[in-house]
Amino acid sequence: MLKPAQPDQLAALAALLGNRPMASYVIVLDAAETHAETTRGLHSTENFGRYCRTAMPQILRRLLAAESELATLRAIVARHVAAADHGEDPTVGDLVHDVDRAGLSLHDDIADASALLAAELHAMALG
Repeated sequence: MLKPAQPDQLAALAALLGNRPMASYVIVLDAAETHAETTRGLHSTENFGRYCRTAMPQILRRLLAAESELATLRAIVARHVAAADHGEDPTVGDLVHDVDRAGLSLHDDIADASALLAAELHAMALG
């Protein structure tokens, strides 16, 4: 299981990265391909090092964003579970509202999951 970064670790990473831009997934994939090609001897380690000086800070910014979002989602879900454990009755709507309020949105994920569920139910009905 992934051990989430602690808030102080995220703050330290953010301070080191400054205002660098976040990598797109295309940059992340390109970096992985370049690393694999370097390992196979298709690029020199010096060229890979120069590449990393540009790509790595952007990839780390993306990691910081992902870790931060994960920490936020974990805290929100944990708070809802704890509320239920203490006899409250939090709803799925409450959870989605709190996620939205935190600046994260699950609406596209929910729409995708709903479409998949509808397709699965339709396939089962045809069965």
